[in-house]
This record gives sequence, structure tokens and C-alpha cells, in this order.
Amino acid sequence: MKNYDHLLMGMNADSIAAIYAPDGELGKIARGRDSIRNFLNTFKNFRVLSQSSETNSISLDQDSALQKGIYRQTVVIPSKDTVTVQGNFTALWIWSFNNGWLIRRMETQPTK
Repeated sequence: MKNYDHLLMGMNADSIAAIYAPDGELGKIARGRDSIRNFLNTFKNFRVLSQSSETNSISLDQDSALQKGIYRQTVVIPSKDTVTVQGNFTALWIWSFNNGWLIRRMETQPTK
């Protein structure tokens, strides 16, 4: 998850999409790496000032892991306003022999 936080800081859509499984899902918004990349590219005029996550729990089951936690992000939006969002996240990870842990599904629920 720390790598995900790091990649969000740079908003590199290609790198972020690459840590998803080929059929990975970003909430109900995007499915598949190309769709995730295209969705993230709509935020290219946003500048992430900070991104952090904290894991509350991880459950492992053979080649998958369910991770739950909280996130906090501060972003400069195109109108030059600065906004801070925070909330809960749930990530389902799958183990790929060739690529290590990949995100199968990431969901967030803003709380503020």
C-alpha cells in the first residue's frame, strides 16, 4: 500500500494501473488496466500534495489478501483550491507468480 501511496503522489496513471491485475477494478468506476489508466488521466490537472494510508487489518487466504484501512489525501484541484479528503479503503490483492501482489479490487469510501 505504501507503493500505491507513492505512485498517487506522482499521479502517474501508467504506473498506478500496472499494479492492478489485468482485470482489476477501481471501485465501480473502472475495470481493467486501460480503463483505470484512462480514468486516472482525467485527474492530470490535479496535484497531490500528500497521500497516506494506514492499514487496520489484513486477512490472508491462500493467494489473496483483503486489506482494510484509512486514507488521507491533500490535493490542489484545477481551480487552485486545496482540498483534503479522507476515508476508508478496502483492497483485495491477489498473488501473481510473475508479478507479486496485484490489486484485484480497490474501493474507497470518503468520510470527510
